[in-house]
Amino acid sequence: MERAGAICRRSALSALGASLLTPAGQARAATAVSVAATDLRARTVSEFDLASAQGRPYRILVSTPDGPPPTGGLPVIYVLDGHGWFGAAVEIARMREHSKLDAPLIVGVGYPSGRFFDPARSFDFTPPGATDDRFDPASTGGADQFLAFLTGALKPKIAADHAVDPARQALFGHSLGGLFALYALFHAPRGFDTFIAASPSVGFGGQVILREAAAFRPPPVPPPNLLVTMGGLEVGTPADLAADYRRWYEAHPEARGGQSVDDIIAQTFSAADAAFDRIGAAREMTEQLARAGVRAVWAEFDGEEHTAAGISALNRGVPFALRPGPGRSAVGRS
Repeated sequence: MERAGAICRRSALSALGASLLTPAGQARAATAVSVAATDLRARTVSEFDLASAQGRPYRILVSTPDGPPPTGGLPVIYVLDGHGWFGAAVEIARMREHSKLDAPLIVGVGYPSGRFFDPARSFDFTPPGATDDRFDPASTGGADQFLAFLTGALKPKIAADHAVDPARQALFGHSLGGLFALYALFHAPRGFDTFIAASPSVGFGGQVILREAAAFRPPPVPPPNLLVTMGGLEVGTPADLAADYRRWYEAHPEARGGQSVDDIIAQTFSAADAAFDRIGAAREMTEQLARAGVRAVWAEFDGEEHTAAGISALNRGVPFALRPGPGRSAVGRS
Protein backbone atom coordinates (compact mmCIF):
# COMPACT_ATOMS: atom_id res chain seq x y z
CA MET A 1 0.00 0.00 0.00
CA GLU A 2 2.86 2.42 0.80
CA ARG A 3 4.47 1.68 -2.60
CA ALA A 4 1.16 2.20 -4.38
CA GLY A 5 0.66 5.49 -2.54
CA ALA A 6 4.13 6.64 -3.56
CA ILE A 7 3.43 5.79 -7.19
CA CYS A 8 0.15 7.74 -7.06
CA ARG A 9 1.93 10.76 -5.57
CA ARG A 10 4.65 10.62 -8.23
CA SER A 11 2.01 10.36 -10.92
CA ALA A 12 0.14 13.35 -9.52
CA LEU A 13 3.34 15.39 -9.39
CA SER A 14 4.20 14.40 -12.94
CA ALA A 15 0.76 15.47 -14.12
CA LEU A 16 1.15 18.77 -12.30
CA GLY A 17 4.55 19.35 -13.89
CA ALA A 18 3.16 18.58 -17.33
CA SER A 19 0.27 20.97 -16.81
CA LEU A 20 2.69 23.79 -16.09
CA LEU A 21 4.15 23.36 -19.57
CA THR A 22 0.89 24.55 -21.14
CA PRO A 23 0.08 28.28 -21.43
CA ALA A 24 -3.05 27.83 -19.30
CA GLY A 25 -1.07 26.00 -16.63
CA GLN A 26 1.59 28.68 -16.56
CA ALA A 27 -1.06 31.38 -16.18
CA ARG A 28 -2.63 29.53 -13.27
CA ALA A 29 0.78 29.13 -11.62
CA ALA A 30 1.55 32.83 -12.10
CA THR A 31 -1.79 33.73 -10.55
CA ALA A 32 -1.13 31.42 -7.60
CA VAL A 33 2.30 32.96 -7.01
CA SER A 34 0.82 36.47 -7.25
CA VAL A 35 -1.89 35.67 -4.71
CA ALA A 36 0.61 34.06 -2.35
CA ALA A 37 2.94 37.04 -2.63
CA THR A 38 0.22 39.51 -1.71
CA ASP A 39 -1.50 37.39 0.93
CA LEU A 40 0.23 39.33 3.74
CA ARG A 41 1.80 42.75 3.59
CA ALA A 42 5.42 42.86 4.65
CA ARG A 43 6.11 44.88 7.79
CA THR A 44 8.85 47.25 8.87
CA VAL A 45 9.75 47.60 12.54
CA SER A 46 11.32 50.78 13.88
CA GLU A 47 11.84 52.36 17.28
CA PHE A 48 12.52 55.76 18.78
CA ASP A 49 12.75 57.44 22.17
CA LEU A 50 10.24 60.02 23.36
CA ALA A 51 9.95 61.78 26.71
CA SER A 52 6.95 63.10 28.58
CA ALA A 53 6.55 66.72 29.63
CA GLN A 54 7.98 65.67 33.00
CA GLY A 55 11.05 64.13 31.34
CA ARG A 56 10.04 60.49 31.83
CA PRO A 57 11.65 58.44 29.03
CA TYR A 58 9.85 55.92 26.81
CA ARG A 59 11.01 53.59 24.08
CA ILE A 60 8.44 53.39 21.29
CA LEU A 61 8.26 50.37 18.96
CA VAL A 62 6.37 50.68 15.67
CA SER A 63 5.35 47.93 13.24
CA THR A 64 4.22 49.41 9.94
CA PRO A 65 2.61 47.45 7.09
CA ASP A 66 4.52 48.13 3.87
CA GLY A 67 2.84 49.62 0.85
CA PRO A 68 0.38 52.47 0.45
CA PRO A 69 -2.05 53.04 3.34
CA PRO A 70 -5.79 52.73 2.74
CA THR A 71 -7.73 55.82 1.70
CA GLY A 72 -8.83 56.63 5.24
CA GLY A 73 -5.45 55.89 6.79
CA LEU A 74 -4.13 53.01 8.88
CA PRO A 75 -5.92 51.87 12.04
CA VAL A 76 -3.60 52.06 15.04
CA ILE A 77 -3.34 49.79 18.08
CA TYR A 78 -1.29 51.20 20.98
CA VAL A 79 0.11 48.41 23.18
CA LEU A 80 1.24 49.16 26.73
CA ASP A 81 4.17 47.22 28.25
CA GLY A 82 5.55 47.35 24.73
CA HIS A 83 8.52 45.05 25.28
CA GLY A 84 6.18 42.43 26.67
CA TRP A 85 3.23 42.48 24.27
CA PHE A 86 4.39 44.22 21.08
CA GLY A 87 5.71 41.08 19.34
CA ALA A 88 2.59 39.08 20.11
CA ALA A 89 0.36 41.92 18.94
CA VAL A 90 2.23 42.12 15.62
CA GLU A 91 1.98 38.39 14.96
CA ILE A 92 -1.71 38.31 15.85
CA ALA A 93 -2.31 41.28 13.56
CA ARG A 94 -0.55 39.36 10.76
CA MET A 95 -2.67 36.29 11.43
CA ARG A 96 -5.83 38.39 11.33
CA GLU A 97 -4.63 40.08 8.15
CA HIS A 98 -4.43 36.60 6.61
CA SER A 99 -8.08 36.24 7.67
CA LYS A 100 -8.87 39.42 5.68
CA LEU A 101 -8.95 42.06 8.42
CA ASP A 102 -7.20 45.38 7.77
CA ALA A 103 -3.49 45.60 8.51
CA PRO A 104 -3.02 47.97 11.46
CA LEU A 105 -0.11 50.05 12.64
CA ILE A 106 1.07 48.54 15.95
CA VAL A 107 2.69 50.94 18.42
CA GLY A 108 4.36 49.44 21.49
CA VAL A 109 4.89 51.80 24.43
CA GLY A 110 7.88 50.54 26.38
CA TYR A 111 10.82 51.81 28.39
CA PRO A 112 14.55 52.22 27.64
CA SER A 113 15.33 49.21 29.87
CA GLY A 114 13.61 46.88 27.41
CA ARG A 115 12.18 44.86 30.32
CA PHE A 116 8.96 42.88 29.89
CA PHE A 117 7.43 44.66 32.90
CA ASP A 118 9.48 47.73 33.77
CA PRO A 119 9.02 49.00 37.37
CA ALA A 120 8.16 52.45 35.96
CA ARG A 121 4.79 51.05 34.89
CA SER A 122 3.50 51.08 38.48
CA PHE A 123 3.66 54.89 38.41
CA ASP A 124 2.39 55.35 34.86
CA PHE A 125 -0.57 53.00 35.06
CA THR A 126 -2.09 53.83 38.46
CA PRO A 127 -4.62 56.56 39.38
CA PRO A 128 -3.43 59.58 41.36
CA GLY A 129 -4.39 59.68 45.00
CA ALA A 130 -4.92 55.92 45.29
CA THR A 131 -2.66 53.90 47.57
CA ASP A 132 -2.15 50.17 47.77
CA ASP A 133 -0.33 48.15 50.42
CA ARG A 134 1.54 46.20 47.74
CA PHE A 135 3.23 49.35 46.35
CA ASP A 136 5.41 52.15 47.68
CA PRO A 137 3.17 55.26 47.48
CA ALA A 138 6.01 57.15 45.80
CA SER A 139 5.94 54.66 42.92
CA THR A 140 2.24 55.08 42.04
CA GLY A 141 -0.23 57.74 40.94
CA GLY A 142 1.07 58.93 37.56
CA ALA A 143 -1.86 57.97 35.32
CA ASP A 144 -2.76 61.58 34.49
CA GLN A 145 0.79 62.36 33.39
CA PHE A 146 1.00 59.19 31.32
CA LEU A 147 -2.38 59.80 29.72
CA ALA A 148 -1.26 63.31 28.75
CA PHE A 149 1.90 61.80 27.23
CA LEU A 150 -0.10 59.31 25.14
CA THR A 151 -2.69 61.76 23.86
CA GLY A 152 -0.59 64.94 23.75
CA ALA A 153 2.84 63.71 22.62
CA LEU A 154 2.83 60.15 21.27
CA LYS A 155 -0.37 60.18 19.21
CA PRO A 156 0.54 63.44 17.44
CA LYS A 157 4.03 62.06 16.73
CA ILE A 158 2.58 58.88 15.20
CA ALA A 159 0.06 60.89 13.17
CA ALA A 160 2.85 63.13 11.85
CA ASP A 161 5.00 60.16 10.81
CA HIS A 162 2.29 57.89 9.36
CA ALA A 163 -1.00 58.16 7.47
CA VAL A 164 -3.38 57.04 10.21
CA ASP A 165 -7.15 56.90 10.56
CA PRO A 166 -8.00 59.20 13.51
CA ALA A 167 -11.31 57.37 14.01
CA ARG A 168 -9.69 53.94 14.44
CA GLN A 169 -7.36 54.23 17.42
CA ALA A 170 -7.22 51.47 20.04
CA LEU A 171 -5.44 51.16 23.39
CA PHE A 172 -4.45 47.76 24.83
CA GLY A 173 -3.22 47.22 28.38
CA HIS A 174 -2.78 44.12 30.55
CA SER A 175 -2.94 43.85 34.36
CA LEU A 176 -1.94 47.30 35.67
CA GLY A 177 -2.00 48.29 32.00
CA GLY A 178 -5.59 47.06 31.89
CA LEU A 179 -6.33 49.23 34.91
CA PHE A 180 -4.89 52.18 32.99
CA ALA A 181 -6.97 51.37 29.90
CA LEU A 182 -10.08 51.73 32.07
CA TYR A 183 -8.74 54.94 33.60
CA ALA A 184 -8.10 56.32 30.11
CA LEU A 185 -11.67 55.47 29.10
CA PHE A 186 -13.11 57.32 32.11
CA HIS A 187 -10.85 60.38 31.83
CA ALA A 188 -10.33 60.69 28.06
CA PRO A 189 -13.16 58.76 26.39
CA ARG A 190 -12.38 60.49 23.08
CA GLY A 191 -8.65 59.80 23.35
CA PHE A 192 -9.17 56.43 21.63
CA ASP A 193 -12.21 54.87 20.05
CA THR A 194 -11.49 51.39 21.47
CA PHE A 195 -10.16 50.40 24.90
CA ILE A 196 -8.99 46.85 25.64
CA ALA A 197 -8.58 46.13 29.35
CA ALA A 198 -6.98 42.69 29.68
CA SER A 199 -7.02 41.20 33.18
CA PRO A 200 -7.34 44.69 34.71
CA SER A 201 -6.15 45.13 38.30
CA VAL A 202 -9.58 46.21 39.51
CA GLY A 203 -8.64 45.62 43.14
CA PHE A 204 -5.87 48.24 43.13
CA GLY A 205 -6.22 51.07 45.66
CA GLY A 206 -9.29 49.69 47.38
CA GLN A 207 -11.08 49.09 44.05
CA VAL A 208 -10.96 52.76 43.08
CA ILE A 209 -11.54 51.99 39.39
CA LEU A 210 -14.83 50.26 40.18
CA ARG A 211 -16.10 53.42 41.85
CA GLU A 212 -15.06 55.46 38.83
CA ALA A 213 -16.87 53.00 36.57
CA ALA A 214 -20.08 53.41 38.58
CA ALA A 215 -19.98 57.19 38.12
CA PHE A 216 -18.94 57.20 34.46
CA ARG A 217 -21.34 58.51 31.82
CA PRO A 218 -19.93 58.08 28.30
CA PRO A 219 -20.32 60.49 25.39
CA PRO A 220 -23.30 59.17 23.42
CA VAL A 221 -22.30 59.45 19.75
CA PRO A 222 -20.33 57.49 18.91
CA PRO A 223 -20.10 55.45 22.10
CA PRO A 224 -16.62 54.28 23.09
CA ASN A 225 -15.85 50.60 22.56
CA LEU A 226 -14.58 48.54 25.49
CA LEU A 227 -13.42 44.94 25.71
CA VAL A 228 -12.70 43.59 29.21
CA THR A 229 -11.14 40.14 29.53
CA MET A 230 -10.05 37.80 32.31
CA GLY A 231 -8.49 34.38 32.51
CA GLY A 232 -10.61 31.76 34.23
CA LEU A 233 -7.79 30.96 36.71
CA GLU A 234 -7.26 34.53 37.93
CA VAL A 235 -9.05 33.98 41.22
CA GLY A 236 -7.27 31.88 43.82
CA THR A 237 -3.84 30.30 43.41
CA PRO A 238 -3.45 28.02 40.37
CA ALA A 239 -1.47 25.04 41.65
CA ASP A 240 0.57 24.64 38.46
CA LEU A 241 1.53 28.31 38.41
CA ALA A 242 2.59 28.30 42.06
CA ALA A 243 4.69 25.20 41.36
CA ASP A 244 6.35 27.02 38.44
CA TYR A 245 7.32 29.87 40.75
CA ARG A 246 8.59 27.51 43.43
CA ARG A 247 10.80 25.58 41.00
CA TRP A 248 12.22 28.78 39.53
CA TYR A 249 13.10 30.40 42.87
CA GLU A 250 14.60 27.15 44.15
CA ALA A 251 16.82 27.09 41.07
CA HIS A 252 17.70 30.83 41.35
CA PRO A 253 18.54 31.59 45.00
CA GLU A 254 20.27 34.81 43.90
CA ALA A 255 16.84 36.21 42.96
CA ARG A 256 15.27 35.71 46.41
CA GLY A 257 16.73 38.82 48.05
CA GLY A 258 17.42 36.87 51.23
CA GLN A 259 13.84 35.61 51.53
CA SER A 260 12.75 32.00 51.71
CA VAL A 261 10.93 30.43 48.81
CA ASP A 262 7.83 30.01 51.01
CA ASP A 263 7.82 33.75 51.83
CA ILE A 264 8.08 34.71 48.16
CA ILE A 265 5.26 32.35 47.20
CA ALA A 266 3.07 33.75 50.01
CA GLN A 267 3.71 37.32 48.83
CA THR A 268 3.16 36.51 45.16
CA PHE A 269 -0.08 34.64 45.76
CA SER A 270 -1.48 36.51 48.75
CA ALA A 271 -4.57 35.39 50.64
CA ALA A 272 -6.13 38.83 50.13
CA ASP A 273 -5.83 38.51 46.36
CA ALA A 274 -7.28 35.01 46.47
CA ALA A 275 -10.28 36.18 48.49
CA PHE A 276 -11.23 38.99 46.07
CA ASP A 277 -13.35 37.81 43.15
CA ARG A 278 -11.69 39.99 40.53
CA ILE A 279 -13.36 38.05 37.73
CA GLY A 280 -16.85 38.66 39.09
CA ALA A 281 -16.07 42.30 39.87
CA ALA A 282 -14.72 42.95 36.36
CA ARG A 283 -17.67 41.21 34.75
CA GLU A 284 -20.19 43.20 36.78
CA MET A 285 -18.35 46.43 35.97
CA THR A 286 -18.49 45.60 32.24
CA GLU A 287 -22.22 44.93 32.41
CA GLN A 288 -22.74 48.17 34.34
CA LEU A 289 -20.81 50.16 31.72
CA ALA A 290 -22.85 48.56 28.94
CA ARG A 291 -26.05 49.72 30.65
CA ALA A 292 -24.55 53.22 30.90
CA GLY A 293 -24.06 53.40 27.15
CA VAL A 294 -20.54 52.10 26.53
CA ARG A 295 -20.32 49.49 23.79
CA ALA A 296 -18.84 47.15 26.40
CA VAL A 297 -18.05 43.47 25.88
CA TRP A 298 -16.86 40.84 28.36
CA ALA A 299 -14.76 37.76 27.57
CA GLU A 300 -13.46 35.11 29.98
CA PHE A 301 -10.88 32.53 28.93
CA ASP A 302 -11.32 29.17 30.65
CA GLY A 303 -8.12 27.56 31.90
CA GLU A 304 -5.95 30.68 31.45
CA GLU A 305 -3.73 32.16 34.16
CA HIS A 306 -3.17 35.89 34.62
CA THR A 307 -0.18 36.53 32.36
CA ALA A 308 -1.02 33.90 29.76
CA ALA A 309 -4.51 35.41 29.43
CA GLY A 310 -2.84 38.45 27.85
CA ILE A 311 -2.25 36.46 24.66
CA SER A 312 -5.89 35.39 24.53
CA ALA A 313 -6.89 39.02 25.12
CA LEU A 314 -4.78 40.19 22.17
CA ASN A 315 -6.19 37.46 19.97
CA ARG A 316 -9.68 38.66 20.85
CA GLY A 317 -8.77 42.35 21.08
CA VAL A 318 -7.10 42.87 17.69
CA PRO A 319 -10.23 41.93 15.70
CA PHE A 320 -12.38 43.78 18.24
CA ALA A 321 -10.42 46.93 17.42
CA LEU A 322 -10.47 46.39 13.65
CA ARG A 323 -14.04 45.27 13.00
CA PRO A 324 -16.95 47.69 12.75
CA GLY A 325 -19.52 47.87 15.55
CA PRO A 326 -21.78 44.97 14.53
CA GLY A 327 -18.77 42.64 14.32
CA ARG A 328 -17.78 43.16 17.94
CA SER A 329 -19.22 39.90 19.17
CA ALA A 330 -16.54 38.69 21.58
CA VAL A 331 -18.96 37.80 24.36
CA GLY A 332 -18.78 35.14 27.04
CA ARG A 333 -16.38 32.37 27.92
CA SER A 334 -13.81 30.79 25.64
